[in-house]
Order: sequence, then structure tokens, then C-alpha cells
Amino acid sequence: MLGRNELCPCGSGRKYKKCCLNKDVVSERASRKVSLSQKQYSELYTKIQQFAKQDKYQDEYEKAKEMFYIVEDEAINTKFERFFNTYFIQDHIMENKKVMTVEFYENNRDNLTTRDVEILRNLFESYVGIYEVTEVKDDKILLKDCLTDNEVYTEDVNLLKDFKVGSSMIARIVTVDDISILIDVTISISDAVKDVICNDIKHLFGQYEDLYKDMKTFLIHHTHILYKYMQQLLDPSIAEYLKQQKESKMNQAAQEVAVTQDEVIEDECKVCGVLRQNVEKEHIDACISFWNEYKQANGEVKGSENGWAAAVEYHIKKVAGENITQAQISKKYEISPSTLGKRYKDLKVS
Repeated sequence: MLGRNELCPCGSGRKYKKCCLNKDVVSERASRKVSLSQKQYSELYTKIQQFAKQDKYQDEYEKAKEMFYIVEDEAINTKFERFFNTYFIQDHIMENKKVMTVEFYENNRDNLTTRDVEILRNLFESYVGIYEVTEVKDDKILLKDCLTDNEVYTEDVNLLKDFKVGSSMIARIVTVDDISILIDVTISISDAVKDVICNDIKHLFGQYEDLYKDMKTFLIHHTHILYKYMQQLLDPSIAEYLKQQKESKMNQAAQEVAVTQDEVIEDECKVCGVLRQNVEKEHIDACISFWNEYKQANGEVKGSENGWAAAVEYHIKKVAGENITQAQISKKYEISPSTLGKRYKDLKVS
């Protein structure tokens, strides 16, 4: 242990007691608070994990994997198992329209402490976000959510010791006993990457504004999108895979034979364009026909073309008797199963 009268290790030449001692005391106190909060979170998280391992949730577990992972490669996906476990427990919307944390609460509420309930409520509101450091103090760091403009102090100063004012990150924050801790892996990102992701997310939110009251609600329902960015950043082979997939789709679209005038009119509809890029040949005509009939009967429709296209494909394949899940179609169109469910309901009501 460093003595009070020894030279400060910061290199100032002053005695430790007159230099960094007070700062280190404050930092250590914050560290102890964070450690206690992390312990409380981990204990509850372990209980939820055990609850989620029941056989009756196995199908939901497989659906969550389909939605979460980008590539079908066990070796690569093992790297992101920790992310996936958090996603499955806190974000995956099951067939009953609940997430696992809510399911756990409803099944165990009589055995939960007041602290457990409070942590669960905070988990219900948590999401993966893009944050920028705006202030650094000895015992806390102020982070600005780049997508909602909300600010939050975190006492997790040791974890963020290498971050400076202006540094950006992908992170997930949960409040435990009024202490904001970061869970999963916090990833440092450049300003360029931050801008690309923020612009992508804001564009998507603009397409779904009619379904979600604000950006925070959108992020809570679409946390899987940020987890997919994390996978790409942590494994370049995934980014390359997505690039090849995109190029393949573009080449396929470019190789389409000349179409009739009626088809040209159809292609002017963005939903039809999305369908043509994604639906297999044996189903594309039925999808286009069904969508045009729906549009004619309902007039102008609002919302993301990906959401409508996904619902149309899911409907047509269900009618055809294919064994297809909402998770599979949602992943294909990069939307959440809840969004697909809402659009599918709209189609059926009409």
C-alpha cells in the first residue's frame, strides 16, 4: 500500500497525501458502490437465467438465436454468447408478447425482495445505446445518449478509465440502488462509426414512428439491432459476410429480366421493391398480387416498407402451408418480431 508521505505515482513530484490521495479515495468509494450493485445485479440475473432454462422455453430460445445471430457459425457465435444471454433474457419478445424478465417477475413476485423488483423494473427499461462522454469526475462520468439526448451519470469509473471527454461507445446501462452500472461488454467506437450507426437508427425510427411513441421505446423493442452492430465490430468476418450478402442481392436485382409495364408500375411501390429483393420466385407473384389488392382496398398505408413486406411474405407462406416462424422472417427483413406481428395483424383485420 502506498504511504501518505511517499511520492505520488502520477509523477508530479509531490507527496501522495498532497496530490492524488483524495481523488483515489473518492474513486475507491465509487468502485465499492459499483461492485455492490454489480453483485446484486448478478445474483438476480443468475436466478432469471435458471428460470429461463426450463424446457418450456426451449422453442423461444431457438427463436431468439435465429433473430440475434447474423451467421450460422457456432465457433463465431460463441464469442457473443454473453450478449445473446442478455438479449434472450431481457429483450426477446416471446409468443405471449412478454420478455423473460416479465415472465420471471410474474411467476416469482411473491418471493422477490423490494430490491429485486426495483432492479427488474429498471431492466424492463434498459437497452443497448450509443453514448458519448461529456464530463469526467473522480467518482462518476456523465454520458450522453446520442439517440435520445438523455444524460446519465455512471459511477463505473474504473471500467471507463481509458475514456475521455468526447469518447464514444456502445453500452448498456442498468440502475441498481441508484447506481448506474454498465453490463455486457462496453465497446469503444470512433466518431465515424458513431455517426453511421446513429444515422442508421434514426432512419429506421423515422420509418416506424407510427408504432413507437419515442426513440427510447423504439430502442427497447429493437435492441437486437445494436447487438448486431456489436457483432460486426468485434468480428470483421461478420462485416464481410454482410457486405457479400448485400452485393449478392444487388446483383440479383440487376439481373432481373425486362418487365411489363404493369410490373414497372408495381415496382414504383417501395414495398413491392423490397418483396422482389427478398421473396423466392415461387412466392413473389402471390406476394405482389396480395399487396396490390391490400393497397387498393385500404388506400395509402404508412410505415416501414420492410415491416409491410415481411408481413406479406409471412402471410403468403402461412397460406401455402410452409413451416415458417415470425423470428425467421423478422431476421430476414431486419425488423423485430413484434413489428411483424403488428403488421400481420393489420393484414388479417382487413
